[in-house]
Parts: sequence; structure tokens; C-alpha cells
Amino acid sequence: MFLNIIFFATLYPVLFIICIVFALQNSYKDGMLFAVNMKREWVEDENVKAIQKRFKKEMIWYSLILAIIPFSCLFIPYFSIQMTIWMVWLIVAIILLMLPTVFANNRLKQWKRKMGYYEEQSAERYVELKNAGTVRCMHFLPFFVPLALGTAAAIAVIPFAKVMGISCFIGAASGYIFLLVAIWTDRQPVQVISSNSDININYTRAKKRIWKNMWLCAIWLNTALILFLILVSFMQKQVGFIYLAGMIVFIILLAAMCIPAIVTLGRVEKAYEDKHDLIGGIEDDRNWIGGMLYYNPKDPHTIVDKRVGIGTTVNMASKAGKGTILFIIIALLMLPLVCVWVIAEEFTPIHLEIENQSLCAEQIRTDYEISLDDLDDVEILTELPNWSRVNGTGMETLEKGTFKISGEGECQVFLNPQNKKFLYFTANGKNYYMSGIDDTETEEIYQEILNQK
Repeated sequence: MFLNIIFFATLYPVLFIICIVFALQNSYKDGMLFAVNMKREWVEDENVKAIQKRFKKEMIWYSLILAIIPFSCLFIPYFSIQMTIWMVWLIVAIILLMLPTVFANNRLKQWKRKMGYYEEQSAERYVELKNAGTVRCMHFLPFFVPLALGTAAAIAVIPFAKVMGISCFIGAASGYIFLLVAIWTDRQPVQVISSNSDININYTRAKKRIWKNMWLCAIWLNTALILFLILVSFMQKQVGFIYLAGMIVFIILLAAMCIPAIVTLGRVEKAYEDKHDLIGGIEDDRNWIGGMLYYNPKDPHTIVDKRVGIGTTVNMASKAGKGTILFIIIALLMLPLVCVWVIAEEFTPIHLEIENQSLCAEQIRTDYEISLDDLDDVEILTELPNWSRVNGTGMETLEKGTFKISGEGECQVFLNPQNKKFLYFTANGKNYYMSGIDDTETEEIYQEILNQK
């Protein structure tokens, strides 16, 4: 239930945001309709209105179907199945809600081609030569301070909490990814909107400053998260819950941080709206696949303004664009594997056995193999201590990994929390809590350990 609350709070609103973004494409704005260059009088054509009506109908049906699906998770008791439904639902929601706009975009292009309007447009391309590539807004020091602080803090905590230190170090690496994206954005060529070079340069500089400030704030926010997690690691109670809450707040703040950037970009666009005196031609429509993906080998720009939504997108014909496509493909292929792994963990029974004078804890693979000679203070417990997960798995039928007990420190856990009997022992300076598939197996392992020690 807790997982569903989190997902309904964080993922479900994405459906309405996506709906609003794509629904706006049904209105004529900035000389475009469904990301296709249009003249105002063309929008009044009956065929165009029919395309708009069909788009609206498709959006309504797709949205209703997607709005209902997540509620199925409320009737499913298994964590892994719930997570799989939510992850697949999110991807399907993004793709499915894109389709009405893609279909409308293609229908409108076909209509323009049929009407012969593309033949009336030129295929000119404009490149800014004055100060080309020299408009830079980034400076090294403002970015270096938060990156150095986050990295140093992560390295410093490793000797005291190895797992947390490594996690924070990985988090610090995210800051460097933000830095690379900021540098990449800052090095884009001057965007041409006018025959006046000064207008082009000032327009580009204004937008690059906004992106620079946004990425700098993202890096500081990432550093704040690292410091927060380090401080929480020294607490004794509800550590896992606080970690999760911190990550959710981080994601919400990171998303909210984009709002001022988007608003400011909108103001820049509005300020320069009257200064656009270069009109795109036939190539503009043909280089936009479905109005969503920009593919133009002749364009030196890596990043261009989106036609659908607000912000920028990548030129898929550039090296960065091809890298983005590869990353998306890998991510989409990895998601089913992760879901299958989680399902396998939840539905594969845990098992304890003694083999070759060692206690083996197995589930999918051998998680622990401890020599019987190293086992001390072996006993059976009927109640588990109050702990929180540091890393590993935490489900209703499976707790596995490193956990933290209030007032005692970290311990290793491998058990089914729904059982009534649990095996406790110390080995090599660590505390262990384990159980078999059921209480009978746990009791049998306990007696066998006593007989062989």
C-alpha cells in the first residue's frame, strides 16, 4: 500500500501533465498547428478542423484508459507486480499520449502536400557568422564549489559508512553529469531568428544564461541531497523512511526548479517574438518526425527548441542525438530485466541449508556462505527488532541485505518477516538475522548447527 501511495503521489500526476502539454497542440500558436507550419487562414479549412476533432477524440479515449489502469494495483498484494505495472504504465502513458499528436502531425503534412502548399515555401537555411560559437555564459568557479563539496563529503564518509559513502559518491557523479550537460548547452551555436546578428546573439545569450542558472541550481540541490543523506546515516530511527522521503523531496524540487526556467524562457520568447523576421520553409516540417523528434544532418545545432511542449530537444542527427537514442534503447531494454529480477526475488522462496560445514542462505543465488566455526551466540528469536533498511530488498515476504537497528548499528538480514521463528547469530564481527522458507526449516537448521558445533 505504501508503494502505491508514493506512486500515486509522484507518477500519477504525470498523466495529467502530459495530457495538458499535448492538448495544447490542438490550438494555432506561433504559426503552427500540431507542430506543422501553418497560415491562419488554413486552419479554417474543414479538413483541418476534422483533423483537430479526431485528435481530441483520440486524446480523450487514451487518457481515460490510462487513468484507470493504475487502480488495478490496489487489488494486487505483490510488490513486484505493482512496481512492474507502474513502470510499464509510465512508459505506455508517454508513448500512447504522443500518438494523437504524431497522427495529427502526419495528417496535416499530407493535407499540405495535397493542397500544394509545400511548393509555395522555400527551403532556405540560415547560419549566424558573427561571433558564431563564441557566446558563452558559464564560469568554472560557481560550478566547482558544489561539485567539490559533494565529492569530498562522499569520500570522507566512506571509512565510517562504506555503503552510504559509495551511494553518496555515485550521487556526486550525477552532479558531474549535470555539469557536462551545462557545458554542452553552453557551447551550442548561435540560434538564428533574425537577419540582425546582434538580435541573434542577444537572444542566444539570454537563453544560455537561463539554462546555466538552472543546471547550477540542480548541482547545488544534488549536493544538498548528498549532505542530507550523510547526516541521516548517523541517525538511529526510521532511517529507511527518511531516505525515501528525502529522495522524493529531491525529485519534486528538481522538477519544480524547472518551472522558473520554463517561465523565464517563455518571457524571452515573448520579448523576441516581434524580432523574428526569418520564416522556416519546407525543410522545417520534414526535419521534424511526427513533430516530436528533430533529425537534420545539415543543422550544426545539437540542441534546438521543441515544437511540442516547452524547452529544448536534441538534433537526432548529431553525435549527441545518436548517443541519446542509444541510451533510450538501453534504458527501455533494461526496464523489463529489472522488473523480471524483482518478480523473481519476490516469488523465489528463500532457503537455508548446511553444506560442507557452512551455513548457506540461498535465493536465486547464494547470498551468504558462513563457516559453522565462525558462528557464535546462536539462538532462536520469536520477535524481530525495530530496524530500517540501508540497502537491499524490503518486501512484505522478503527482507534481505543490510539493515540498521536503532541503538545497535547495522546487521545482515535474510528472512521472511511473516515467519514466527528467526535464527540469530554473530559471525566475523557482524550480527545476522535469518530464517528458512518456514518455521520448520528454521528450527531444523538451528538444531543442526547446535549438533555440529
